[in-house]
Amino acid sequence: MRSIISLIEAAIVAAGSPVASDDGLSLERAQAVCSFLENTGLNGDCAVDAKETLIEVSLAGQYDSPADCPKVVDMLRAHGFQLGSDWELRIKASVKDEPAVTECGLASVQQ
Repeated sequence: MRSIISLIEAAIVAAGSPVASDDGLSLERAQAVCSFLENTGLNGDCAVDAKETLIEVSLAGQYDSPADCPKVVDMLRAHGFQLGSDWELRIKASVKDEPAVTECGLASVQQ
Protein backbone atom coordinates (compact mmCIF):
# COMPACT_ATOMS: atom_id res chain seq x y z
CA MET A 1 0.00 0.00 0.00
CA ARG A 2 1.11 3.54 -0.64
CA SER A 3 0.48 6.89 0.91
CA ILE A 4 -1.16 9.28 -1.59
CA ILE A 5 0.91 12.23 -0.41
CA SER A 6 4.16 10.30 -0.75
CA LEU A 7 3.25 9.29 -4.29
CA ILE A 8 2.27 12.82 -5.32
CA GLU A 9 5.30 14.37 -3.59
CA ALA A 10 7.71 11.96 -5.28
CA ALA A 11 6.09 12.55 -8.67
CA ILE A 12 6.25 16.34 -8.32
CA VAL A 13 9.90 16.25 -7.30
CA ALA A 14 10.71 13.92 -10.21
CA ALA A 15 8.93 16.13 -12.73
CA GLY A 16 10.87 19.29 -11.87
CA SER A 17 9.57 22.83 -12.15
CA PRO A 18 6.77 23.65 -14.56
CA VAL A 19 6.78 26.31 -17.21
CA ALA A 20 5.01 29.24 -15.60
CA SER A 21 2.11 30.91 -17.31
CA ASP A 22 2.84 34.61 -17.48
CA ASP A 23 -0.50 35.80 -18.86
CA GLY A 24 -2.31 35.75 -15.51
CA LEU A 25 -5.28 33.66 -16.63
CA SER A 26 -6.51 31.32 -13.90
CA LEU A 27 -7.97 28.79 -16.35
CA GLU A 28 -4.67 28.42 -18.16
CA ARG A 29 -2.86 28.08 -14.84
CA ALA A 30 -5.34 25.42 -13.71
CA GLN A 31 -4.79 23.51 -16.95
CA ALA A 32 -1.02 23.82 -16.37
CA VAL A 33 -1.47 22.27 -12.90
CA CYS A 34 -3.34 19.34 -14.45
CA SER A 35 -0.76 18.89 -17.18
CA PHE A 36 2.01 19.02 -14.61
CA LEU A 37 0.33 16.41 -12.41
CA GLU A 38 -0.40 14.15 -15.40
CA ASN A 39 3.22 14.41 -16.56
CA THR A 40 4.48 13.25 -13.17
CA GLY A 41 3.43 9.69 -14.03
CA LEU A 42 0.69 9.44 -11.41
CA ASN A 43 -1.68 6.55 -11.97
CA GLY A 44 -4.86 8.53 -12.47
CA ASP A 45 -6.58 11.41 -14.24
CA CYS A 46 -6.74 15.16 -13.76
CA ALA A 47 -9.51 17.44 -15.01
CA VAL A 48 -10.29 21.16 -14.84
CA ASP A 49 -13.84 22.39 -14.34
CA ALA A 50 -13.71 26.13 -15.10
CA LYS A 51 -17.35 26.71 -14.15
CA GLU A 52 -16.82 25.22 -10.69
CA THR A 53 -13.20 26.55 -10.46
CA LEU A 54 -12.12 23.03 -9.57
CA ILE A 55 -9.12 20.84 -10.35
CA GLU A 56 -10.00 17.20 -9.73
CA VAL A 57 -7.37 14.48 -9.48
CA SER A 58 -8.70 10.92 -9.51
CA LEU A 59 -6.08 8.36 -8.52
CA ALA A 60 -6.28 4.68 -9.36
CA GLY A 61 -5.13 2.10 -6.84
CA GLN A 62 -5.42 1.57 -3.09
CA TYR A 63 -3.77 3.81 -0.49
CA ASP A 64 -3.04 3.58 3.23
CA SER A 65 -4.21 7.06 4.11
CA PRO A 66 -6.11 9.96 2.57
CA ALA A 67 -4.22 12.69 0.77
CA ASP A 68 -3.04 15.69 2.75
CA CYS A 69 -4.51 18.23 0.35
CA PRO A 70 -2.89 21.33 1.92
CA LYS A 71 0.53 19.67 1.64
CA VAL A 72 -0.06 18.99 -2.07
CA VAL A 73 -1.07 22.66 -2.52
CA ASP A 74 2.11 23.77 -0.71
CA MET A 75 4.18 21.62 -3.08
CA LEU A 76 2.41 23.08 -6.13
CA ARG A 77 3.08 26.61 -4.82
CA ALA A 78 6.73 25.71 -4.27
CA HIS A 79 6.86 24.83 -7.98
CA GLY A 80 5.42 28.20 -8.97
CA PHE A 81 1.72 27.41 -9.39
CA GLN A 82 -0.65 30.10 -8.11
CA LEU A 83 -4.34 30.39 -8.88
CA GLY A 84 -7.15 32.73 -7.90
CA SER A 85 -8.92 32.58 -4.55
CA ASP A 86 -11.92 30.65 -5.93
CA TRP A 87 -10.00 27.60 -7.16
CA GLU A 88 -10.19 24.30 -5.28
CA LEU A 89 -8.23 21.06 -5.53
CA ARG A 90 -10.12 17.78 -5.08
CA ILE A 91 -8.23 14.50 -4.71
CA LYS A 92 -10.25 11.30 -5.13
CA ALA A 93 -8.78 7.89 -4.33
CA SER A 94 -9.54 4.58 -2.66
CA VAL A 95 -8.20 4.42 0.87
CA LYS A 96 -8.26 0.95 2.41
CA ASP A 97 -10.99 -0.16 -0.03
CA GLU A 98 -13.20 2.88 0.67
CA PRO A 99 -13.54 5.90 -1.60
CA ALA A 100 -11.98 9.03 -0.11
CA VAL A 101 -12.20 12.63 -1.24
CA THR A 102 -10.15 15.52 0.11
CA GLU A 103 -10.54 19.14 -0.93
CA CYS A 104 -8.68 22.35 -0.25
CA GLY A 105 -8.27 25.85 -1.69
CA LEU A 106 -5.56 26.82 -4.15
CA ALA A 107 -5.52 30.55 -3.40
CA SER A 108 -2.21 32.34 -3.51
CA VAL A 109 -0.64 33.13 -0.18
CA GLN A 110 -1.45 36.75 0.68
CA GLN A 111 1.59 38.93 1.36
